[in-house]
Amino acid sequence: MPNKEFTSKIIDIDTYKTEIAKNYTTFLSKYPEIFSDLVHGSDFDFAIYNSLESYENEAPVDVFNVYRNGIGIEIRPGKADDSDLELALSIEAIRKLIQTNSKEEYTKLLGNFYSKPDEEQGWIDFVLHKRTRTVIDMGYGKFAKTAGILKDEYDIY
Repeated sequence: MPNKEFTSKIIDIDTYKTEIAKNYTTFLSKYPEIFSDLVHGSDFDFAIYNSLESYENEAPVDVFNVYRNGIGIEIRPGKADDSDLELALSIEAIRKLIQTNSKEEYTKLLGNFYSKPDEEQGWIDFVLHKRTRTVIDMGYGKFAKTAGILKDEYDIY
């Protein structure tokens, strides 16, 4: 069940280019607790790709960013001004992620798409824009550890 104490707000949903981005942002806004481990001021991009080729060519079909404010999250169209990282996702992965019913289920599936990427079934990747240690200290490490992406956040330097 979504946590009502941790708020979410979608900014300008009508400006998204694709239905999949609208569906994904609507899903994320229902489960803002997914981002509860992030520190205030965290800001990262979600880039949606329709193929591995479009990812390799850095040509997403849509981009939005999630900003962690003091009481929850804001989901905004386009890239963040100073993004901590980019989460690249295939459309196939998003279609499955938005079917999950909890932070734990979402996180586990996201980790699976990272650990076992498949062009047909779905994949994700992370592109860091800041130092690894900085990103881990901002709360992304706890999320990555829960997802099974990072085995021990203290081993990274």
